Amino acid sequence: MTTTFNPFVHRHGRRFLRDQTLPYPLPVDLIEVHRETLRTLMLMSVYGAPFCSQTFEKSAPRKVLEVACGSALWSSSCHHYFKLRGHSNVSFTGVDIAPLAPDLKEQGLDWRFVQHDFRSGPLPFSEAEFDFVFVKDIGLTAPETPLTRNIWTDTLRVLKAGGVMEWWETDHLFRTLLPHQAIPPAITKEEIDQAEGTATYIISSSTAFAKAQNTYFSQYNTWLQKAFHKRHLTPLPCSLTDWAFSSDPDVIGGIGTRRIAIPFGEVRWEREGVGGEGITPKGHLHGKDAAIAEKQSNIEPRILTTHQSAIRRIALTTTIQFIEGLESILKVESGKRQDEWDRWWAGMMNNLLVQNGTLNGECLEVGAWWGVKQ
Repeated sequence: MTTTFNPFVHRHGRRFLRDQTLPYPLPVDLIEVHRETLRTLMLMSVYGAPFCSQTFEKSAPRKVLEVACGSALWSSSCHHYFKLRGHSNVSFTGVDIAPLAPDLKEQGLDWRFVQHDFRSGPLPFSEAEFDFVFVKDIGLTAPETPLTRNIWTDTLRVLKAGGVMEWWETDHLFRTLLPHQAIPPAITKEEIDQAEGTATYIISSSTAFAKAQNTYFSQYNTWLQKAFHKRHLTPLPCSLTDWAFSSDPDVIGGIGTRRIAIPFGEVRWEREGVGGEGITPKGHLHGKDAAIAEKQSNIEPRILTTHQSAIRRIALTTTIQFIEGLESILKVESGKRQDEWDRWWAGMMNNLLVQNGTLNGECLEVGAWWGVKQ
């Protein structure tokens, strides 16, 4: 009689990966799958598509690889995106350490799933096998060691010359977005319109932030940094991803990036009008920036549409769920007993969901990077 190894174990009322040498800190249960599904759908709405690269605007890749695919929602969404545009001959491969993905063949996809642990060696694929490689939230799975670099190198190995690599990441520390600056240069009209339509903000080197002013987020930031340090995980994977894409100009070119700040709710300075002290004086601007500043200085207080409010609510809800998934390690760093933690949690929920505790501008910071293999 043979027994099947169960890669999962229940701890703290949630299902986790059994292997405790893995740095991955979150549960892998249905609750977490639902959270990640909401977050991914929100990001696709914020970016306007399942990917940001413009390479496939009029064509489609033949073979696509999704790394750390989880439930494979992205592959399913990408399949439907291409199919609606007349491209049905695209195959998808998902790879993950945990077998969470359903059999997408039942949804009509040309699909296969491969279970793989990056610590055990290179990806089990041939060199230059894929036209498009998509990676999302890999920062939660790989420590700040050579393993992170190995993942980057190996995903490039399986990508064809002329193929597209795209990574999406989310920072896990929260800051307060200050009244927004003028639109940075080199931003397209489409990106500006997308940000306006979703009530999000394009991040550049001139974007002004302050430390989280919400007491609960401030405490969370402290505890998370300690917890992630013990696991050798970075709380700011967007910085590492930005460095990775800029470090190999001879290997990957045509690099693009989109950094977005998504407020967690209504923001006081939006309600009062987005012009004012946070906007660069119009007299110091020229051309497009001057026109934008003129528009901003005269703009009415922002009233969010239902769609815009939904995006912010999903950003907040999935963040609360993220904190909930990390409860066991955050509680250790907080030094709180269970009853003390429960009171803290109840206070946070009331502050964020009832008292509108993010009026100062606390936000979720996300990013997408893409490039073409030379």
